[in-house]
Amino acid sequence: MAIASRESAIEVIMDIVANAYDWKLGPIRRLKLWSDVPAANRPACFLFEGGQESYSWNEKGFPKRVIEVRIFVYLNAKDPGVSGATLINEMMDIFDAAFAPTGSDIALGRNSLRGSAYQCRIDGKPLKDPGDLDGDALLIVPIKLILP
Repeated sequence: MAIASRESAIEVIMDIVANAYDWKLGPIRRLKLWSDVPAANRPACFLFEGGQESYSWNEKGFPKRVIEVRIFVYLNAKDPGVSGATLINEMMDIFDAAFAPTGSDIALGRNSLRGSAYQCRIDGKPLKDPGDLDGDALLIVPIKLILP
């Protein structure tokens, strides 16, 4: 059994996220501060890989690696005619569709990232700040990546 490369899987995630939406900035693998992303450059997308990683082993000595990745999205919610919550809900729908199984993965019931991972999915509780007070909306989407 071959050990899957973290970088190969992350590159596929980057491609999926890049093609899910017409970003003004990103996706980028280096997280930036709010102050470094003007409203004119939003929606901006960042992939944060500073989460936890865990291992479990089977009796044959092969690891199953679980890597936590987070997608940060900065949105401009300053338009009084559009709710930041609406922007966030639309973005979540986009990510739901982007990470849904396709092709031969449908039969497996999981997204294998084009064969580069055992499974990749949105997993956990997204953090949603609609920006009602300051017009700066934030969405953080937790992604669980499982590699053999």
